[in-house]
Amino acid sequence: MMDEPFDGFDLRQTRDVMDLLRRQTASGRTLILSIHQLPDAERVCDRFVLLSAGQVRGSGGLVDLRALTGLPSGSLEDIFLALT
Repeated sequence: MMDEPFDGFDLRQTRDVMDLLRRQTASGRTLILSIHQLPDAERVCDRFVLLSAGQVRGSGGLVDLRALTGLPSGSLEDIFLALT
């Protein structure tokens, strides 16, 4: 479990951490990340739990969340805003 794993890093460092996380998941590990920067979450995660005011507003893969909101090409930010 990681809380804000990209905070304080520059662009190169963020990409390095993302590559490390992808290698870990490719080897079969499951990682849980708490990320407020939704574009970063969209770049590195394959499943999401969207929380607002302490409640789950949506969960699943990006395709699932797009279907839920009727936003076939919506970003994770667009989806979050539609659900909250």
